[in-house]
Amino acid sequence: MTYNGCSDYCRFVMEGWQYKAAFVIQFRPETDIEAGRFEGKVEHVASTKATRFHWFEQLIGFIDSVLTEVRKPDHSNPQSQ
Repeated sequence: MTYNGCSDYCRFVMEGWQYKAAFVIQFRPETDIEAGRFEGKVEHVASTKATRFHWFEQLIGFIDSVLTEVRKPDHSNPQSQ
């Protein structure tokens, strides 16, 4: 389940790479790293895109897809779309 939340962040402040590459990861109590079980939610700070994950590959896959998107040249310039 992926969704877009409402951002309370100022767009001007969020233009730097430190924000474009920032994520909040919340692990649930069911996480057991030794057993390979990762349960939680990850949110991209700048866009507020978020998803729940159940294993490491889902977590990394979400981060990879968001970073790929923010690296696109026309992503930061809404007038070029």
